[in-house]
Amino acid sequence: MVQAPKGFIDIPASIILSAEGLALFAKSKTPIKRIPARGGISKEGLLSQAFNASTVQKMIMNSYIDEIYYAAPEFLAKRSQIISTTNLVVFAILYKMLSPTLAKKVIESPVLREHNRRNPRAAIVDFKSVPQAVMDAFLAKNKAALDRVEHEMLDGVLSRITADTKMPEEDKIIRMRSLEKFVRWVDKRIWYLYLIVYQTPLKAEIESAYIDLFYQYLDTTQIATHTSNLVMEFVQNAEKAHFERLIVRNNLAARNKVDAYLRNKDNRNQVVALAAREKVPLEITWQFHSDRVASGKTYNVKIVLSNYGLITETTRSELTQKMQTDTSGIALADFYEQSDETGKLGAGLGLLYNSYLEDVCREKGIRYFCTIFPEPKLEKTTVTLDLTF
Repeated sequence: MVQAPKGFIDIPASIILSAEGLALFAKSKTPIKRIPARGGISKEGLLSQAFNASTVQKMIMNSYIDEIYYAAPEFLAKRSQIISTTNLVVFAILYKMLSPTLAKKVIESPVLREHNRRNPRAAIVDFKSVPQAVMDAFLAKNKAALDRVEHEMLDGVLSRITADTKMPEEDKIIRMRSLEKFVRWVDKRIWYLYLIVYQTPLKAEIESAYIDLFYQYLDTTQIATHTSNLVMEFVQNAEKAHFERLIVRNNLAARNKVDAYLRNKDNRNQVVALAAREKVPLEITWQFHSDRVASGKTYNVKIVLSNYGLITETTRSELTQKMQTDTSGIALADFYEQSDETGKLGAGLGLLYNSYLEDVCREKGIRYFCTIFPEPKLEKTTVTLDLTF
């Protein structure tokens, strides 16, 4: 098996282009094809056996992609790739929102208000009105200072992260890994504002304010972590129902023997081959939408997972109960299940990730909801995670 190059996500996904994306590729004369999309239809876009994560992330940030679609007879074999794609998608939106969020907070900050009071002729009141030519000349002249303050910013935020005794180590690692990219992708106008104030007696205040803003914004990385874990919980449930339907319909094992049957590698390979022959794949789609009509731009991400094989009433009841659990004051580690106690192909971590995701989204002002939609006539179940930033 040929391994994907470094920086590529190894799944044959359909990259469905938006109108802006189609216009961009038309100019570059890149051939666009009709490729598979959700629901058995085809749309215009790009298809390859693996995609460049950084390139796709930038395309999402620039609204060049409408959706990423992946279908296969099994999903858990691509567990890390599905997690990586989910993280890539959520972080693309967080990066996209970072500069406007920082700008709003900086413009409204006491530090900048004090700067404007002291410098009424050079008052900074509007992020969008920063003159491009003046900014470019200023940043070019102060490149050494900009490099220095970026390093100071990284060191300052890293110190805050490491000093936080209440933050779990896993969360610290995620924030540390994310920080450099967050800083690198900040809009140049943010650094322009920073350097103007940085070269005044308010230097210490603006530095402290920026460190605090980055530290607070990095807290939203929890959304990517919980979303990825929740997606994988649903993926495992979907694959189990998907395989169980095939096993029972083809008399390979009794329903109550499915777990034991699938633990055998040869049996599992047989079921995967059967799913491929019968053309009943699992499907996952990451969809994007920017609302250009509403007051203030919003960004919507939907992660849609479909599988054949209905979840049972017992399972549906258990999912609902987990999703409604009050998680206040309880650590994620408390929810790990011991698989040897259950004797089942359990999902490991319960759907309490949903409660954590709801809590973080509520705190950050992000609209989130999750739906489980069964279609009995088609023997199909669809789960949708919907986040509006």
